[in-house]
Amino acid sequence: MRPKIGMVCIGPIGQALIKAIDDMNLDADFILSDSIAKDETQLPPELSKADVLLSSGYLTKVLYKLTDKPIIKIEPSLFDILLAYDQAISLHTVPVIILPAETRTPQITQIQNIMSVEVVSEYYETLDSIDAIILKYKKSGYSCVIGSGLVCDRASHMGMTSIFVYPQESLQSFIHLAYDTGLSICQKTEINQQLTSVFQYSKQGILFTDENGRISIFNNLAEKILQADKDQLSRRTITEFFPRNQLNPVFHHKESIKYLMCSFGNEHFMASAIPILSKGELSNVMVTISSIDAIQKQEQHIRSSLALKGFVAKHHFEDIISISPRFQTLLRAAHRFAKSDDCIIILGETGTGKEVLAQSIHNHSKRCKNPFVAVNCSAISENLLESELFGYDEGAFTGAKKGGKQGYFEIAHKGTIFLDEIGELSLPLQSKLLRVIQEQQLVHVGGSKVINFDVRIIAATNRNLWELVQQKQFREDLYYRLAVLELEIPPLRQRKEDILPLFLGFIAKQDSILAVELEQNHPSLGETLCSHTWPGNVREMENFVKTIIATRDPSEPTDITWELLKQEIYYRKKRCEAAATFISDSSARRFSPDEEMERIQAALNETSGNYTKAAALLGISRVTLWRKLKAFKNPNL
Repeated sequence: MRPKIGMVCIGPIGQALIKAIDDMNLDADFILSDSIAKDETQLPPELSKADVLLSSGYLTKVLYKLTDKPIIKIEPSLFDILLAYDQAISLHTVPVIILPAETRTPQITQIQNIMSVEVVSEYYETLDSIDAIILKYKKSGYSCVIGSGLVCDRASHMGMTSIFVYPQESLQSFIHLAYDTGLSICQKTEINQQLTSVFQYSKQGILFTDENGRISIFNNLAEKILQADKDQLSRRTITEFFPRNQLNPVFHHKESIKYLMCSFGNEHFMASAIPILSKGELSNVMVTISSIDAIQKQEQHIRSSLALKGFVAKHHFEDIISISPRFQTLLRAAHRFAKSDDCIIILGETGTGKEVLAQSIHNHSKRCKNPFVAVNCSAISENLLESELFGYDEGAFTGAKKGGKQGYFEIAHKGTIFLDEIGELSLPLQSKLLRVIQEQQLVHVGGSKVINFDVRIIAATNRNLWELVQQKQFREDLYYRLAVLELEIPPLRQRKEDILPLFLGFIAKQDSILAVELEQNHPSLGETLCSHTWPGNVREMENFVKTIIATRDPSEPTDITWELLKQEIYYRKKRCEAAATFISDSSARRFSPDEEMERIQAALNETSGNYTKAAALLGISRVTLWRKLKAFKNPNL
């Protein structure tokens, strides 16, 4: 918003002001007006939108009567008068100083004292009196006049020498003062307009009271919620709408009230009251009123939107079932790590609950209200992973979305990004990830703009990262960047005391009565469950429970479910033994490409085409299995 400055002047001073403005190059609109000299009864229409007025002498007296706009009065300083007087003396003439009555100051006496000469001066009350004053001094033998632009103009017409009392430097200082004043007014006006918009268009009812609770300001929604018109509301106190005792903390103790349940009509609301202090004393109270239905709908919308994108961490430390001392030590460390902002690496076999732990850490951290973005580095093809992590610009590659796309690091801004199976990243992508982590900046694929971000990184892997570092398959510098804090989740077979509680916990979620009956009627339940090594860990346990629940007939007695459970355990144990034999035989010799393909096909047949189980049976990762199959289909890759 550019300030508008009205310049009210007559004669040469207008030209001098215009020249000064041209030299200053200010970002403002200047309006030059002299019509007030013809009509002193009203402010000229062209000045109605001016933020500030700039004028001199007699005209300022007129302006003060016509408007309450700020007026910057141009007055000659002692230095200005001395400078003009010195210029007159250099012309070997004694000047007379003629100024408006409004500029009457003791400066003339000061000039006399400084120069040790008698200074002749006079002041005019009206514009019409200027000619008479000049003529009087001309007849007295004076040939030089010092004065305002109008005085100089009239003196020149009468054949006298004139010296303008306002040098360019002085005029520029007055112009700058007017500009600063106008700019300040514009800024305050803009802020007030913004606050008014926020105030009136807020989805909350907002009102202010004085220190005694009398309502002073309110928006339209507050008027609607309280079911009172403007005239009524401005004459009432806040205690007519809220119980006095509930408002005591804010009015008596200057304490905020965040959650105040209330009802108006048939609708329920949540209110808050905030004290506004001036020099430590209560001056006003701001009250906000929100519809509970609207709050619930908004929260549901936000949660639904985030849940659809998968950017919400739903697990907490309290959800983790464990009585193992070793695992409890791990959880205590995780609690402490959550308070830090350093990178964390979570190590553990497949199915041990690495993401559950990562989500719990996020929900226990200062970033808990911001996104949790989980990325499985092995589930996205190498070609797409870079653009998914760092985003891309429109036209970056064939198939790129119009307008481009944010990457996971941008989406996780101010939150946490969880990089699962980090050990599967290729070396080129590791280099790019390292640079991004170091700089906390990224550039879209196909883009050139540097984007800053702030995320906490939690990485996880079921592989031995340090071993990969020694094998030159994982960058050592990236390893140290990620492994600032380290957590290693023990497999289920190393914390057997958790097997029975986990089983009962998963069963109880499906059928709480069945969980109680199995625990009470079958003392060997724990021993039976612990007879299996659970290579799939907690995930296998959860799948095992789902199998039992899906297979059993709820109408049959618990004993039949017990037999079903033992059969399923027996099957899983045999399958593990077969896999161990399979892997042992495989590791004893090296296979040709055809033989390796036969082994892979056999594993897929054994697991009914399940890639994850086939990879486990072969002792390789799922990604390695996928790559081998791709290579067999296209040997030139």
